[in-house]
Amino acid sequence: MASLDHSERRERPPYVPTPESQSYDEGTFKDLEKSLPVEKCTALPTLEGLTPVDDTPDGGLQAWLVLFGAMCIAFTTSGYMSAWGVFQAYYENSILQDSTPSTIAWIGSIQQSFLYIPTLIFSRLLDMGYFRTMLTTASVVFVVATFLIAQCHVYWQFLLCQGLLTGVAAGVFSGPVIAILSQWFRKRRGLALGLYAAGASLGGTVLPITAKALIPTIGFPWTIRVIALIIMFGLALGNLTIKQRRSSSLVKGSLFDFSPMRSHAFLVYCFAAFFVYLGYYSFTTYVAALAINIGVSTSFSFYLVSICNACSGVSRITSGLTADRTGAMNLMIPFLALSVVVYIVWPFARAEVALLFVSILYGVSIGPFASLFSSPVLDLGEKDQLGRRIGILMSMVGIAMLVGAPITGAVDKSHGPIAMGLYAGSMMLFGAILMTIVRHMKVKSKPSYWCKI
Repeated sequence: MASLDHSERRERPPYVPTPESQSYDEGTFKDLEKSLPVEKCTALPTLEGLTPVDDTPDGGLQAWLVLFGAMCIAFTTSGYMSAWGVFQAYYENSILQDSTPSTIAWIGSIQQSFLYIPTLIFSRLLDMGYFRTMLTTASVVFVVATFLIAQCHVYWQFLLCQGLLTGVAAGVFSGPVIAILSQWFRKRRGLALGLYAAGASLGGTVLPITAKALIPTIGFPWTIRVIALIIMFGLALGNLTIKQRRSSSLVKGSLFDFSPMRSHAFLVYCFAAFFVYLGYYSFTTYVAALAINIGVSTSFSFYLVSICNACSGVSRITSGLTADRTGAMNLMIPFLALSVVVYIVWPFARAEVALLFVSILYGVSIGPFASLFSSPVLDLGEKDQLGRRIGILMSMVGIAMLVGAPITGAVDKSHGPIAMGLYAGSMMLFGAILMTIVRHMKVKSKPSYWCKI
């Protein structure tokens, strides 16, 4: 082996330096670079122009559990508030009969408006990572405040417990829950929002029937306690199942950051929702009371609210499914126009059959807006400002809800039900017109005017 190795070493050709093996200075490298043909050079890939992968689950066990928890929260908060018409009619004819309908309506208006007014703050706190703390605290406050309603006897007590406390507690949920659903659903966002809104309709159907059945048998205080127990169970399920998909962190900007309103389309859309909500709750607030005033039986009048909410629930689910194909605004605009027609004909409905038909039609017509009005917000600005945009939208909507029903009641008292219907309908019509303008602003960048938007 030694001799073989020696012979191999001896036969190996001597090393001769070549140009390729020589060391080069910087100038030599530049000369070589210029001599290479450009067409043979391959550029390294860059990240510019690449579309980020959308990793939104749009399904799976955890996503559906989050949606279930959101529906439970909607059932106990928005659903409870959708049943206000039953309490309005009951208070007018019993506990608060010395107060005017418009005065009593302030209880429901404050409750419903605070479902949205503080959303600007709570959505910002969601971005900062405080969702779990807010969820637990608000659940406790909401349940305790509902139990306290059973102890109320005078107007200011109802205003505080049923109006302010339950409203503020419910406001913790509305905006943040919608933002969290958007973390789990994108392609099926319409379906998710439709089912979420259907939870509110289910609550608005079940709770009035519960109140109507229990008040004559066990009395008003114990009826409220039963409703509080139902709410406690629903909120417990929501706390156990809903969760954020992405961990929040401290974000830039102040608490009251209105920079998203620099988008003209988003600003006009906020005003569109504002005017729609000026008339939105007028029907469910006064339909039972006005039916009683024209001689319809109390038992039938109370069921009108449940019937309207039940039909709205079906409409919310179907509109959520449809919107994933057609686009949210394409669906909301024509149905808002239908709700305007309902407001015009409502004062002329004097019989039970006519009131039943009007209640069904209003529930169907308002369903798409109820479930989808927050959906376009996701496409009207940057993704990292979603919580802020939802907060701004909900806060403006809350202001409209605060004054909407009392103004409608004042119009009814001074000018009658026909003027009331015209006022509420005109507000919703103006909102639909503004939404059409937003659609036109967005469709400019689309290849076709009749596109999904």
